[in-house]
Amino acid sequence: MKTSTKVMLAVGAIALGTTTMVGVGLADGKGGRGYHGAGHHGGGPGWHSGRMERLFEQFDTNQDGVVTQVEIDEVRSSRLAEFDADGDGSLTLEEYQALWLDAMRERMVDQFQAHDDDGDGLVTVEEFGERYDSMVGRLDRNDDGEITQDDLRRRPRDRDRGGNDG
Repeated sequence: MKTSTKVMLAVGAIALGTTTMVGVGLADGKGGRGYHGAGHHGGGPGWHSGRMERLFEQFDTNQDGVVTQVEIDEVRSSRLAEFDADGDGSLTLEEYQALWLDAMRERMVDQFQAHDDDGDGLVTVEEFGERYDSMVGRLDRNDDGEITQDDLRRRPRDRDRGGNDG
């Protein structure tokens, strides 16, 4: 196999790993570290680079700036063993639930921080509803003040391609 093909496969595997493992944090075991991205609440231009940083934080166990499949496999095995309460080499639903809840804690903290606009450690009714304040205005494609299934199917790019505008 050519070196360029191997590199492309490795990049693809890392991207897939970023989506499936880093996105839900199943490998790191660190809950509540906060958001790693651009700006106070993330989602900006640095968002993707923050996820890539987490990939290396989680899997580059020897800190050499390279993530190998061996490192990924070792971290994943260690993570499974951490939650394998009975030590049988597999996870029951209850053991997997503990793993899942631990992994999702970071995402939960990220969402809490995204709602906590003023950073005071409290989410008010106003902060909690802020993302939804203009939802109808954003999704109502025909400006009738209601969101219908048709509004959700009709995206701006569909109109540019000659789609039915209604």
